[in-house]
Amino acid sequence: MKRGVIACCLVFFCCFAISCQKRKKSEREDKVIAKVGDSAITQRDLIRYYQKIVSPPEAVEGQKTPVPLELKKALLEKLIENRLLLKESLKEGVTVSDKEVDRFYQAVAGDYGKDFPKYLARLGTTPSKWKREIQEDLMIKKVLERHLQEVPKPTAEEISAYYKAHQNEFRIPMRFRVFQIVVPTLQMAEQIRKKLKAGEDFMKLAQRYSISPEGRRGGDLGYWRDDQLPQEFAIVRQMKVGEISDIIHTPYGYHILMLSGVKDAELLPLKEAAPQISERLWNKKREDERARWISVLKEKTRVVVRENILKKTVLN
Repeated sequence: MKRGVIACCLVFFCCFAISCQKRKKSEREDKVIAKVGDSAITQRDLIRYYQKIVSPPEAVEGQKTPVPLELKKALLEKLIENRLLLKESLKEGVTVSDKEVDRFYQAVAGDYGKDFPKYLARLGTTPSKWKREIQEDLMIKKVLERHLQEVPKPTAEEISAYYKAHQNEFRIPMRFRVFQIVVPTLQMAEQIRKKLKAGEDFMKLAQRYSISPEGRRGGDLGYWRDDQLPQEFAIVRQMKVGEISDIIHTPYGYHILMLSGVKDAELLPLKEAAPQISERLWNKKREDERARWISVLKEKTRVVVRENILKKTVLN
């Protein structure tokens, strides 16, 4: 009887010791990098976030590229912000339906196709865990949008002031309307150029012979800004309207160009520039408010970062 009790004790002690060893090993392998209130961010959390956001290709053995510390800090900062916003979403009672989660899940799964299970395996997660992460991501997105929708749109005065202070951004350089015919051989290009010199219609010849997609519409490439002209088309700067170029050879074939029109450089009117200025200023206001709100949330929550562990964390 006594031997049986001793044996049971020994078995229990061994199991307990093994359990402690496994737990210690797990703790060694997954150290806490930061704490956001009572919520811990571990090395494993950061690694999975890196794989999810940066999505690096499968590393080749012996060819792993170290991740810069600044990138690690940026990713950790984003994780900290997400924890703060998730906490806030729970406080505000933000909800996400199963239908919303499934819709997002199916969209991502569709992008990866048959490789989606491999992708989840590489992240070390399962469909159910992934759906829980999607739910949290959508909650964060909703609480942010709920808060930022109160940011006012830029006023007419703000838009006008920006336009006056940044007019160089709205200067449109000279533009050239170019038509082209592209054929596969020099002999064909020479024959077509002779036809053009004899007075045959450029657009009809383009529709008949050109192998490029715009040939169907007579070779019309539309207007090209002077600062966006391909090097091979630089010749149009010296051409007169209606003039036919020499034959130009590129990897796509033999080109013949015609300059159809020129628009002088001009300043985009405020009326036309206003929509993009408004969007730019509103995005800036929203980003500023987001940063301010995150700062306020940080002041309300104790955030501790263990940079020595962050430096030692290997992300790929």
